[in-house]
Amino acid sequence: MLLRMFGFARLPQLALVTASLAALLVQSGCTCGSGPYQGDYYDGDRPGSVKNFKFVESEKVDPKIAGCADGQREGFADIEKNPRVAGCMGKWKESKSLREEPTGKACGDDGEECGSPADVCAPGWHVCGSEGKGEDLKTRATQKECDAAGPGRFNAAISHSPTDEIDPCPRITKNTDLPCVQAGIGAEPVCCGNDCLSGKCKDAVWKGKTRISRGTTEGCGAMTSDRNGGILCCYDGEDAPSAAVAGEEAKAEGGEEAKAEGGEEAKAEGGEEAKAEGGEADKAAEGGEAKPAEGKAEAKPAEGKADDKAEAKPAEGKADAKKAG
Repeated sequence: MLLRMFGFARLPQLALVTASLAALLVQSGCTCGSGPYQGDYYDGDRPGSVKNFKFVESEKVDPKIAGCADGQREGFADIEKNPRVAGCMGKWKESKSLREEPTGKACGDDGEECGSPADVCAPGWHVCGSEGKGEDLKTRATQKECDAAGPGRFNAAISHSPTDEIDPCPRITKNTDLPCVQAGIGAEPVCCGNDCLSGKCKDAVWKGKTRISRGTTEGCGAMTSDRNGGILCCYDGEDAPSAAVAGEEAKAEGGEEAKAEGGEEAKAEGGEEAKAEGGEADKAAEGGEAKPAEGKAEAKPAEGKADDKAEAKPAEGKADAKKAG
């Protein structure tokens, strides 16, 4: 029948077209590589909702130690075991890039709505991979710890491939800059958690073992909190954050003690000065009472009158001489 419809000469061409269409269909279903957002993708190729996850949460602690702005982790719940990486849940409107700048307003799944996905991270923390390096996450957790981070999916701010050319998969090193693409083949972010899956290309962070939040419709650059509300937060410092917090508290206590001691010293010095000034004033007052006596001593006008009388005596002598004459 095909021979009658197309002729024998056209069969090779038909086979070539069929093979090309099959290749395109296979490629469109692949979840690796990276590509720019070009409109809506097949809606069934979306990550599942986060509503059904039963998270294992950490205890409530200082947000600077937890890594989550609301003070409680939903991923990497053992804070002592993984002090420098946290899985934090948040809620925000519409789709947002995981590299969007934080607004500075704390948020979380138990608290306020996020202005930016980065707001789920506590002060002193950032969204892992926000500068495009897989090493940001690799230096804070092992591949096994990442896979066992707990129920759910917690995403880093890196798409898992630097290109959409995935046959073969691109070579990735620690110096490779990974993008944060909105949607398409390979746009999916690197993911930690029990519900992350593997794509074809798996070298973004851990060679051959990196997992992703699979679904080409929600890449790193266009995530919704309904399906990808889990964020990986990395601590800025090199040591455990608890040490830094303890240092801040000690510094604050030292400042309060110094302030209190300074106040006591100033108070004591003020009292001594007042006492000394009071003593001087008493002495001055006593000296003032004694002055009238000195004044009496100085009041010698009476003596002066006596001298005047004495000096006036020669006149009396002249009178006597006149009489004698």
